[in-house]
This record gives sequence, C-alpha cells and structure tokens, in this order.
Amino acid sequence: MSSTSRTVGCFVAFAALAALGPIAACSSDGTDPTPLSSSGTTGNPNPTGTGTGTGTVPTSTTTTPPPPTDPPPGAAPRAVKTAKATAIPACTIFVDGANAGTANGTSANPFKTIGAGVTAAAAGGIICVAQGTYAEAIAPGTKYFTLAGGFQTGKDFKVRDSSVYVTKAQGNGSNRFLNIGDPGPTAGQLTAVDGFEITGYSQGIVRDIYYSQKLDITNNYIHDNVCTSNTTSGGGFSLNNVTGTIKGNVIAKNKCGRGGGGSVYDGTASNAVTIEGNLVDSNEGLEPSISHGGGLYLFAKTLTVTANEVTANTVTAWGGGIYVGADVGAGINTVSTMSWNVYRGNKAGVSGGGFFCDDSATCNSDHDLFDKNCGGNIYLDSGPNTAPTIARFDHATIVGGLAVGCGGPGQAVQIDKDSTAADSYTFTNTIFWGNASGKDFIADCGSGCGALTINVKYSIVQTTYVNNGATVTFGAGNVTPTDPLFVGAATGDYHLQSKIGHWAGNVYARDNADSPALKVGDPAATPTANPARAGDRTELGTYGNSVEASLVK
Repeated sequence: MSSTSRTVGCFVAFAALAALGPIAACSSDGTDPTPLSSSGTTGNPNPTGTGTGTGTVPTSTTTTPPPPTDPPPGAAPRAVKTAKATAIPACTIFVDGANAGTANGTSANPFKTIGAGVTAAAAGGIICVAQGTYAEAIAPGTKYFTLAGGFQTGKDFKVRDSSVYVTKAQGNGSNRFLNIGDPGPTAGQLTAVDGFEITGYSQGIVRDIYYSQKLDITNNYIHDNVCTSNTTSGGGFSLNNVTGTIKGNVIAKNKCGRGGGGSVYDGTASNAVTIEGNLVDSNEGLEPSISHGGGLYLFAKTLTVTANEVTANTVTAWGGGIYVGADVGAGINTVSTMSWNVYRGNKAGVSGGGFFCDDSATCNSDHDLFDKNCGGNIYLDSGPNTAPTIARFDHATIVGGLAVGCGGPGQAVQIDKDSTAADSYTFTNTIFWGNASGKDFIADCGSGCGALTINVKYSIVQTTYVNNGATVTFGAGNVTPTDPLFVGAATGDYHLQSKIGHWAGNVYARDNADSPALKVGDPAATPTANPARAGDRTELGTYGNSVEASLVK
C-alpha cells in the first residue's frame, strides 16, 4: 500500500500554511458542514462582523513598522497526517513472511510469522517484522516485548519506513491482533506496538487485566476494526490499567459501542497515559441512544492529551470527538491536561459534538480549537455524586457550533447540572464566534444550582445566553462580539490578522487589518511564549501566548 493510501483524506490542517493554499473542511460524509465564511460567520453570526478575513498583503500607504525579517521562532505541535516509523531499533528477533527458506529468527533466516517470533523472543525482546500481510492473532500471556513493523523485505532489516513498506496485521472480523489477558505483564514491563497497519479485527489491541503494566502504541495505522458487540468499548484499542504513550497514530474508521477509535480505563486509579499527535478520524460510537465518545473514550488518574487532530467522528449521544470521564465510586478521579488539540466536524446525537467532560472529571484545556462540531462544540456535565466536574479553558477558539444533525447554527458550550457538587467552569482569553445567536452558552441546572460557578473573562463572547436555571458570570475584560478577523476561517486558519504580520509557517504574512482580539488578553498573564514582537499582553484565541501569536509591533 502506498503512503498516500495510508493518509486519511477527510481532515483540515490545524493551520493552513501559505505555501499549501486552501484546504477544505469536511464532515464524516465528505461534505462541508455549513462552512464559515472568510470573516468567520455561519449565516447566523455574532452581530457586527465586517472583516474580510482574506489575509492579503495590504495596499494602504499608512505607515507601519517594517515587516519582520526573521522567521517565526517555531510552531505549535500538530498531529501526524500519515503514520510513519523509520527508526531502526536493536532487533533481537526477525520476521519476514516472504522468507521461503530456513526460519530460525535471525536477520538472514527470519521467522515467517509474528507468532513464531513472539514464542522465540526473550522477555523484553524487540521483534522486527518485514513488510507483508500477517493474518494473525497474538495472545502472549506474561511475555512482554516490542513489535516493530515497516522493514523492507530482502534488505537484511536495515531499511525501515512503515508508510512505504507496510507491515499489515489483518483480522478476520472476530479476533484481536494483540490480546493481553491475565496472567500478563506487570508494572514496569513494557509491551509496545510500533509501525504497523492493523485492520479487520473486532478490536485491534486489547489489554484487560486488574493490575498495571507499561504499554505504548506508536506510529500505527489502525483502521476499520469493528467491535462485535455494542456493549464493548474501544475498536482500535481498548486498554485497562496501563501507563504509557499513544502517539503518532492514524486511528480511522473504527467502530465500537463506545470509543470507536479507542478507549482507556484505569481500574487501579494509578496510571498516567499520554495521547499525542494522533489523527483520530471518522470513528463511530454505536451504542444505541447512550454512547459516549465517538473518537476516544478516556478514564485515567492522569491524562495528557496533546496535539491530536480529531475530525469527523460520530456518536449516538454525547462526545462525538473525545469523551473524558471519571469514576469516583471506583476511585478514578481523572485529571486531564489537554492542549493544542483540534476538534473539527465531529457529530453527537445529543450534545458535545467536539468534546465532553463528564462525571466529576477535571479537564484543563489550553490552546485547543473547536470548529464546526454538530451537537455543539463542548458539553460539560456534573457527576452523580458530590465530587465536582471542573473544566478550565484558556486561549481557546470555539467557533461555528452546529445543531444536532448539522442543519444550522448550534451552541458553543452546553452545561448541565443535577447534583450537589460544586461544579466549576472557567473560560479565559477565548474567542467565541459564529455560534448560534444567544447560544455561546446553554446553561441548564436542575438541582444544586447555587454550588455551580461559570465564569467568563477576557473573551470575545455573547453575554446573552440560554439560562435554564444556571448563571453565567461575565467578568472583566470581555469584548463585545465583533468579527475577530481570522486569517482564513473557511480554510481552517484561525490565526489573527495583523498589519505587522501573522504566523504563516516559516514566514510572517501581513494583512490589511488588525484583529480586535490582539492585545486584549488577561493582563495578569505573562506572555512568556510570545515571539518578541507579539507584545506584552496576549491575544485571544488558540494562538495567544504561543510561538504562533500574531505580531503587534
């Protein structure tokens, strides 16, 4: 399979670079779900937008500081577009299904199956697997090891590029590629899968044991795995009690009851999981009427979710893109740190098209982008007990929320409360734009309403909202809704226009106008990550206080 065929097509780049030209947004059915205009509106905009959003070179003769000659100081982290492993590890066992001769696991005479390699490997071994299709299901018991795919056949395992020399694990629709059950590896023992294509299984990678181990899933193309039961979670992967990293994968078109793309649970309430740089696209949560998490379904003591592109996932009920929950009764008090994620074109059947923080979880979000998610962009809900749900959003861009079914504008954020817990939600340095009129917030409360706090400050936001028993407090520094002058909202570029220059990859590009969201961030926040000419006060939105901030001097 070529590298092109391993790249998911239905996504928008986190920032459209000048050299790449326009990139079209699409939903799970391949159509654009009510795209924003170049000024960032949706047909029912916030009231006063007048900007062009073109990002073109100005023709005005007004004196401005000279254009910057130095390139931007860097770039924010972004998800992969293609899963690719090239590093050559210290292989201890070799596998090549194309070997027609003697097979003893050496590089000259590799085993013909992965299973044979696992059987022969010592604990902690590195099993290197050449390109080819392997119709296998591995149940390793207590043995732990690394599986490394993507080696070119016939090259003595010295050439590796998993996007070109595809090592494909092919399921039969009812089995699992890697199934780790009890007894299995224990704490400190690492199982890793790197550089594979994993497809056609009921679940791709499963680890379900009551004690913990280390487990990494990196640089894999995990797609079209379909759970055989809608009471199951995690089509691409389903992990219980692991500490590890899920990074650089393309996770696409998997289906399950919950967490179509993948699920993480932490029964021991002791683990830390990092989910970074993955493209999570077009997965489905299919549990009828009550599914949570179309893309990912996550519980862990400590979650770090960074720079994932979460696009066109669907769920029957809540959390089309990512669901983060806690299970306080089981001792799982999830704390999630989330940054530089893009939630675009996801769909929820009830609410939270992009993201759902639920059931007493703590969700700390900074520099996240929520763009045209159906069922609204964000859903926040209380837990069933006295432990609060807490969510903090800083430097967010929350735009173009769509109603359930994607038929028209919808809410940016929906909040529900029906418990005695002191739920707390804050939004700072955030841009709300192009959501339904009067629906930047829908705030519902059935009980314990006096314990609920919702605070919004230093943001572009509508102060009229749907108040169903819950009060939103609009504090200092909020800006009357006005066109933020994004560089190119229709192409997914939510950098802010600047006459001095906005970030455009390896250069700055100058605009006709200055965004009203420049230099109006929280003055108490020190813009430590800004480039030198981005000012002493941050801009609003995703790129404020970052190396991709627009220039003001």
